[in-house]
Amino acid sequence: MSNKEVPICPEQQSINTSQGNLTFRSCGEGDAVIFLHGLMGSSKAWAFQYAALSSHYKVIGWDAPGYGESALVDADIDKYIQMLDELVETCGGKKVSIVGHSMGGTLASRYAVEHADKVKCVVLSCTHPGYAAPETAPMSEKLEKRMVELAEIGREAYGRNRARDLLPFDDVPETVLAYAAMIASETNPEGLRRASRMLQLADNRPLLPKIKAPALILTGEKDTVVQPQLKADLLSLVPFTRHIEMPGLGHAPYFQAPEYYNALLYDFISQN
Repeated sequence: MSNKEVPICPEQQSINTSQGNLTFRSCGEGDAVIFLHGLMGSSKAWAFQYAALSSHYKVIGWDAPGYGESALVDADIDKYIQMLDELVETCGGKKVSIVGHSMGGTLASRYAVEHADKVKCVVLSCTHPGYAAPETAPMSEKLEKRMVELAEIGREAYGRNRARDLLPFDDVPETVLAYAAMIASETNPEGLRRASRMLQLADNRPLLPKIKAPALILTGEKDTVVQPQLKADLLSLVPFTRHIEMPGLGHAPYFQAPEYYNALLYDFISQN
């Protein structure tokens, strides 16, 4: 990928929901495509996708609860789904296409079952069915370590570390790495804590076989974030239309190879 500038995102907007404020970014016209980011993302994560796809679609990227200026909700996946549904109702038109990445994919697959009448197609990008921990489980060790790290080294260095986790490749341009680091550095620690807990407790396994919408599963050949067993669970349970293992790509294909990633999205969404 060449050392190009990161496109400028559309302005942040907000709506009031039954659970408080929800922020998002939107550009373009036509059928709505809603992008749901991962734990280290926000509505800013989709800079390359707004730029590439808004000539064909109304592209909407949300800030999950506790991200951007969106209100915090309890660490319960149903609360996240409720907020998402209110965004769809407000901005989406009759039916939407959903692109869910990592945490966003766990939400997208659940939404596609529980609100099947509103979903045209779904893309599950580098994601999983949830960790299915019991309510009695302690917070994950990984999260606790990250909270300590953030407190010790500060937001900027923490953001840089997270960007390197997402993009551990020599050919990633400094502009893109710096942009990913900036997004991670803006993460609200309490938003991250609750979202991590939500994923820890979530278990979509009973629901995944019920997905009726056309589904594209994208996995990264070099993705070290999604555990192999979780990836296997997703592939065995979702009645997917297509699965593409993206060669040479890690956990942030939307940053690492945006032209390729956008082409995969456009081809699938335009066919459905």
